Amino acid sequence: MQETNVVESLPADGSPSVPQKRAGAAKKSSLSIPVIIGLFLLSILIGAGVTFGILSANGQLAFGSQPTTPPVHLPTPGASSSAQGDQLPTPTSFQTISSSDLGISLKYPSDWQKVGPSPTQNNDIEVRLSPSQQLGMVIFITRYSQSDSANFTSTIAANQSNLAAFSQVQGVTNLQPTTSSQPTIGGVRWDEQNATFTGPNNIQYDFVTIAVQHNKTYYVMTFYSPDTYYKEAVRKYFQPMFNSFKFLS
Repeated sequence: MQETNVVESLPADGSPSVPQKRAGAAKKSSLSIPVIIGLFLLSILIGAGVTFGILSANGQLAFGSQPTTPPVHLPTPGASSSAQGDQLPTPTSFQTISSSDLGISLKYPSDWQKVGPSPTQNNDIEVRLSPSQQLGMVIFITRYSQSDSANFTSTIAANQSNLAAFSQVQGVTNLQPTTSSQPTIGGVRWDEQNATFTGPNNIQYDFVTIAVQHNKTYYVMTFYSPDTYYKEAVRKYFQPMFNSFKFLS
């Protein structure tokens, strides 16, 4: 795929499953039963919040590896909306992320909100970008740690893992992989996978995951948008971001 068409056929960012260490020999514990139960529940909560938040029944998506990340509202598209229309605000300017922690630079709309870059619970580095308006779209850019990168066998496996993780998010139904391609972003060829899913209120979404291995480290960019203006979002927001993407080393 040519760089000017990166996301039109783009395809998810999933955290790799870290192998569990074998438990040692059983030992007697002096902990009380309430303390043991509390520690057990805490371990479940930590494991469940590593990469994806949850879609709540009222139509909010807390998607990402940070449980405290503000949810993104999933709006109900208007009856007259069209995938080919001109519904979204056009960016008047862009600002730049240049992060040594992420190891990349990228331009994004100046009026968008940025969370991070910051470590996730797996010590990966992630940044979240989303419109200030409640448009039901977001993009995550994740640089995996060396230990997490070692758990991927390929960029295709990284995308498949991401899709599998997202399919388990509460409120996501009928997740269907569609097209795949190999766009060039930042002078490097990535693997991408498109998918569609149904969200709360029967809203249809396009979901995209793009993965690359650079300097033995895996990077994944994940984004989604309501289908009703997905193509416009790609043209106005996501494609300019990918065109500006650069690795710092």
